Amino acid sequence: MVVFMAMVGASDVQVKLPDRLRNLGVNLQYSEQMPSGWLLCSPREDGKALWEAYRRNNVVGQLIDLPILRPCIEYIRNLGLGNQLIAYLFYTDNLPQKVADRIRSKDTLFFARIAEKWLPDYFGRFNFNVKIGRVLISRRYSPVSSSDMLSFFGKRLTELAPPEEVKWVFTSQTGGIPTVYESLFLQAIRIYRDKCTPLYVLPNGTVFPVDFKKFLLSTFYREHARGLVEGHHYIQAANLLERLNLPFHAALCRHAAYRLLFDLKRARKALEDIPSDIQLTLQEEAILDGLQKQVQELAQELPETGNRWDERINRLRAWIQELYWGIEIAANQGAWLEVLGRIIRFAEAILQLVIEEIFKQPATTIQQISNIAQFIENRHNFPMTDIIETFPSRTNLNMLRIIAEITQNIVNDAMLSVALNFVTRIESLITLRNRSILWHGFQGISEEEILGRFGGTKQDLFDACLNALKGLGIPVAENPYEKVKQVVLGALREEE
Repeated sequence: MVVFMAMVGASDVQVKLPDRLRNLGVNLQYSEQMPSGWLLCSPREDGKALWEAYRRNNVVGQLIDLPILRPCIEYIRNLGLGNQLIAYLFYTDNLPQKVADRIRSKDTLFFARIAEKWLPDYFGRFNFNVKIGRVLISRRYSPVSSSDMLSFFGKRLTELAPPEEVKWVFTSQTGGIPTVYESLFLQAIRIYRDKCTPLYVLPNGTVFPVDFKKFLLSTFYREHARGLVEGHHYIQAANLLERLNLPFHAALCRHAAYRLLFDLKRARKALEDIPSDIQLTLQEEAILDGLQKQVQELAQELPETGNRWDERINRLRAWIQELYWGIEIAANQGAWLEVLGRIIRFAEAILQLVIEEIFKQPATTIQQISNIAQFIENRHNFPMTDIIETFPSRTNLNMLRIIAEITQNIVNDAMLSVALNFVTRIESLITLRNRSILWHGFQGISEEEILGRFGGTKQDLFDACLNALKGLGIPVAENPYEKVKQVVLGALREEE
């Protein structure tokens, strides 16, 4: 659906040939002559007389012109958006007891009626179907009040043309009361965004789209994108950055969004899809190179052969570091269910890392963990398999914890103590996880619930994770998500 919206003003209907009208018995009062015709003194009284004559005699239509509405619609027709247009024409019709005569004389009710008949007739000759909708500006709203008009159009536009149903919306920035067409323009931009194109008509009939739509939208998009990036809401920010013609920074945001989800193949592809002809600064090239190397490493499968054991351990360490950054971001976003799931996975991962470092065997699946238990039983003559078989919940986390506790009695390992201390600290959170939708329950998860069970503040939770990383010898490198955030925010500042 293609829509045109305009305020019908005192200049929208003009008489081209006053003498011919007079010969037809239509005597009107004129205020001045314009390049396109004569203006009527009173849109209401003279407009009514002209409307009555036009309604009776179609010849009158050949003696008048609509020098603002007609060029706008011609401009839209020439864009080739289809052969149909819905034009909503807003007009005033004040009650005499509520306004002065001089205000009521400017009412454009009859101009709107003339336009409703004239425009379809005119454009019908070009096989262009113009459907007119006359819309009264409610008498409860003052046309000279910006706040009233913003309120009126904010409600009526979505009723007349729901945003999801329109492809293009054009508004007229010429004619009518400034407070009306300015409010129409602002609300149309707010509601229809990129679908909206304001049009301005010069006195000679030339029409051009108004440039400050781009300025207003880009200002909105920058502010919105800035808030999203600061909160690490990357996928939504990427869409806005594309609209701001910042494809490199949009790609960085998509990379960060997929990377947070451990969708590492798509995170890598987001960087690979950056057009090769984009001109990057040295800093941007360095950031891109660093992110590509990181995600290339993260996206590899864990090797299981002995000659690549160090590679496997290093990759596990990198994944654990990613988990920590995700915990921090989710907590700052207030996504506490996500925090809970990542904390439990963090605990499981550090147990896996320690067990694998000690026994030099993979511990990713239940079967692999059972193999390590069998290995301990065979080497140390300890009934590991019996203990595991009788354990009520055979999950990776529980089995790794049993193996870690028993191994601690056999091997004095500092890293093992670090991992077990962390798991003990978050033990009550494991129970909470089991009652949530992350496991088998429906219990709600909140910041108060998690921190209350943990027994500390949000920063205490971060510190516990960081201390575990430090104790395991996992260096916390520069946060890539913070780096992406700072680069994108810098670009948004430069665009202002």
